[in-house]
Amino acid sequence: MDIRSFFRRLWRRTELAPVPPDQGLPAEMKPLIMGLTYTQAQELTCDEVYALLDVFAEMMSRHEDAAALMPLVQHHLEMCPDCREELDALLRSMAAATG
Repeated sequence: MDIRSFFRRLWRRTELAPVPPDQGLPAEMKPLIMGLTYTQAQELTCDEVYALLDVFAEMMSRHEDAAALMPLVQHHLEMCPDCREELDALLRSMAAATG
């Protein structure tokens, strides 16, 4: 079993059948396991995603399928709360500007 499969199985087990806190993984381990589970062979960094956020947000505002057109950005946004927060702020400011 490769490392990705191991973490996927571990993640599914902790998500689907949670155990009492004293018997399970520490809460701070959950984001680490999730990140390792869903890591892909090709990933974008926060800086790379940040550089593409305006394009991604514009696609979303035009009701284009930004996730399908920019899957690496979408994957990063699913994994990174900081970049998701940046996207949400950008979308809010775009909505306010067109208001």
